[in-house]
Amino acid sequence: MPIYDYVCGDCGHRFEVFHGLNEAGPHRCPLCGGVVSRAFAPPTIVFKGSGWAKVDRRATSSPRRAPVETKTGDAGSSSAEAATGKPAD
Repeated sequence: MPIYDYVCGDCGHRFEVFHGLNEAGPHRCPLCGGVVSRAFAPPTIVFKGSGWAKVDRRATSSPRRAPVETKTGDAGSSSAEAATGKPAD
């Protein structure tokens, strides 16, 4: 059930009412008894999750890292030796 904002035409009192879509809202102000009309209000936005803004900022502002080199054996060994574990003939 949505929450609607109402404003009084006489005293300017603004208040919220919680009612269903098909239900009629209030017609009189609870303070002065003046005629009320439904006011426009910005929609409520709720962002759920853990740090969605932090993730987006990190992706665009962090410097790129160089790829990590992996060692496959001794510095003097050949690629054949690294792959088989035996020295090349």
